[in-house]
Amino acid sequence: MKDYWKNKPDAEVDTGKNILRYWQEAARLQISMPYWTNESGNQKPGKTVTISLDALREADGGTALLEKIITDISE
Repeated sequence: MKDYWKNKPDAEVDTGKNILRYWQEAARLQISMPYWTNESGNQKPGKTVTISLDALREADGGTALLEKIITDISE
């Protein structure tokens, strides 16, 4: 899905330390550092990493790693 980030994410969670955004149709998960304020007083997004969930699914062990992470943080 081209330019998926221009659409509102299907889910968004701000933990105070990270911001997670999920676009289901595009199969993308973004994880960002929090917003920060520059010298001019403008709010800027923190550094962001985008994970292709299709690539994660196709990678050897990708889904297993994500399941392990979810299990670890759920305990």
